Amino acid sequence: MARQDFIARYNQLTGYFWLLIAAVSTLIICYKCVVEGPETWVAYFVVPVVALGTYFLKRWMSKRMHGHLEEMNAKKAQNEQ
Repeated sequence: MARQDFIARYNQLTGYFWLLIAAVSTLIICYKCVVEGPETWVAYFVVPVVALGTYFLKRWMSKRMHGHLEEMNAKKAQNEQ
């Protein structure tokens, strides 16, 4: 059970990591667009989009894994009876 807790905590922390990357990169790119002009920096907005995509993919997969673990535990409990 401790391993599942570690994996759940790891998934939560890495999700926050990708949100942080998206927020920080958006702020930096917006600042650079204002200071240096958007001609060069607009293309870099793909970085926060990819980070947000990674966050939502990780969140979806974590929920899916959690559901699968619950299903496996239910089958195991049913087989033990």
